[in-house]
Amino acid sequence: MHTTRSNQSWILGLAVLLSGLATACNKAPIGPTGPDPALLLNTTELRSLFTGATSTLPNNRKITGIVISDRSTGNLNGQNIYLQQGNGKAGICVRFTAAHAFNVGDSIDLEVSGQELSEYRGLLQVNNVPLNYASLVASGKSITPRVATIADINTNYEAWESTLVQITGITSMTGGTTGTWSGSVNVNDATGSLIVYTSSFAGFAATTYPLNAQRITGYLSPFNTTKQMAIRSAADAN
Repeated sequence: MHTTRSNQSWILGLAVLLSGLATACNKAPIGPTGPDPALLLNTTELRSLFTGATSTLPNNRKITGIVISDRSTGNLNGQNIYLQQGNGKAGICVRFTAAHAFNVGDSIDLEVSGQELSEYRGLLQVNNVPLNYASLVASGKSITPRVATIADINTNYEAWESTLVQITGITSMTGGTTGTWSGSVNVNDATGSLIVYTSSFAGFAATTYPLNAQRITGYLSPFNTTKQMAIRSAADAN
């Protein structure tokens, strides 16, 4: 009889143990499950991290944005891209380590962990970013340009740098190379003047700019201390 009770106790204990193991297997794992997703860094916050000297961005950070520059027309270096976080929000220039394949209107996520934040000829940029740090989220997106006078643009230039703006009420356009977009075109409204600069390598550089244009749209990109705008194509002025 003593032996039978011992066997029963052993069997009961084994059943309890197996039941506990089965329950444990159904529970969520405890402890680290891999690296945390990169935390979203607001583009305004990213820009505020620049204090005047080249620095390194924090680890485990990413930014998002919509491409407002157009690589297809050749009015910028093929390694560069201008991203704006959203309508009325901040923008930033990103320079990749090689030519990229992102198009205007692409929405992308960009890992910026440990990347260089620096200025190049007055333009704030995230520099030397590996191409595989960027991933396409969607295409066919758009940014509504901020409509502003030239006086407003000049006043807010640093905050609006690398964002899309539109000038309306143009009074005159002068300069360029023999009336074409190539070089520096002076755009004037009732409040002031702004240079629209176009590279001689741009596909539309030899296109004559319209003397009767009423509006022009482009992104703000300085050259040293000169405040400038860049357009994506000749259709940006009409």
